Amino acid sequence: MKICVISGSPKGEDSVTLQYVRFIREAFPDHTFSVVHAGEKIRALEQRQDAWDDTLTHVREADLVLFATPVYFMLVPAQLKRFFELVGERDAGEAFSGTYAAAITTSIHFYDHTAHAYLQGICEDLGMRYIGYYSAHMQDLLSVDCQGSLVTFFEELIEAVREQRVTQRRYLPIPEGSSSYTAGREPETVDIHGRRVVILHDAEPGSVQEAMVRYLAGCYGGAVTVAHIGDALMKGGCLGCCRCAFDNTCVYEDGFRKFWEDYVVPADILVMAGTIRDRYLSSTWKQFLDRSFFRGHVPAYEGKQVAFLVDGPLAFLPGLQEILYGLAVIGRGNLAGIVTSEGASDVIDASLLGLARRSVRLAGQGYVAPPTFPAIGGQKIFRDEIWGGMRAVFKADDRYYRRHGFYDFPTGKIRQRITTRAFSLFLDFPGMQAKAKKMMRSQMTAPLERAIETSAVLSERAQR
Repeated sequence: MKICVISGSPKGEDSVTLQYVRFIREAFPDHTFSVVHAGEKIRALEQRQDAWDDTLTHVREADLVLFATPVYFMLVPAQLKRFFELVGERDAGEAFSGTYAAAITTSIHFYDHTAHAYLQGICEDLGMRYIGYYSAHMQDLLSVDCQGSLVTFFEELIEAVREQRVTQRRYLPIPEGSSSYTAGREPETVDIHGRRVVILHDAEPGSVQEAMVRYLAGCYGGAVTVAHIGDALMKGGCLGCCRCAFDNTCVYEDGFRKFWEDYVVPADILVMAGTIRDRYLSSTWKQFLDRSFFRGHVPAYEGKQVAFLVDGPLAFLPGLQEILYGLAVIGRGNLAGIVTSEGASDVIDASLLGLARRSVRLAGQGYVAPPTFPAIGGQKIFRDEIWGGMRAVFKADDRYYRRHGFYDFPTGKIRQRITTRAFSLFLDFPGMQAKAKKMMRSQMTAPLERAIETSAVLSERAQR
């Protein structure tokens, strides 16, 4: 059986993910594997027709296409994202259609599920028959259990191809056609009260995205800063080299860091505007976000009001909705809102004005919504990974986490541990358990009731 491996890593043969593929090749020597380095060779694929044609030949001859990629910033790397854009731009979907597909990723299990959802959706859009995925922690291959499960995973893929397994589509196709949004009357101007408002975009002249950006900028008045992310003059996508881990200095010497520090860092209200392409925003936006990793795992939007303008059918892309929400809250910002080009123009105008009003009001109050599972769980993954071994390299992260109390492990709360242990021993007695059961409800609400009765906030409001 012929397997075409499409690697999304910019590191070529040095890819961690490809070591998992190498293990599979060693375990299944009777099958033929070819590797397309889509991530590493993306410039060649853009510029050289022979490189592109050779890639499509490998795909057409394959019985199974295996996408092998690291997870960068909740998705595949920008280089692989660009590869999928090229497939669409060059109308090359027929090379993939009807072929079985699967995916294997490596990560620290931070938003790997959104990367896999994206890959499956892309495969289904190309008419491929998607049959499964394997999501590995970067170091899982060191364990015998992982090696055994990799063999089982690939055996199942081979069996699916041999038996010509029927697959069902999981993700809805994206509606064709573009928005017909046109801005209405001149927008009402919102007093920003000295707040620094920044709108970043990648709009093309005359596009719907440009019209939305212009209208929102008008809502904020003349003090708003509008910048095209192309002005960051990025020389390329993140290389995954982790050389930035020591002191937050990127290996690239281009304009990205200055752009970030000039626009993102000082913003009180940060709006990011993009157009949906291939179930995400553009590969330029993906590259911009990937490159922001020069800051490591430090929250990027702490205390900021963060909003998104999206041109395209976001309602059909729950995975992208989850990513946008995660970008804001895991960065410790407040998601002030998302406005899309879906709907009537007057509704979009009103939504943009409402976003401007809300973001300014919340910025004035310093409001950040309580964190939900993505923010809490994501931060704990970072905390555990950095403390557990990554801090040897990610020194800048470690310094930040120590200064800001991120290492809040239960083991450090000695008094709480002693109290909990003593209470647990106390409840080992049947009589005490019976009393505790009767008092459970009241004991859960009692501290909250006391907080209400002694609340300084309520007292202050009552005196107004």
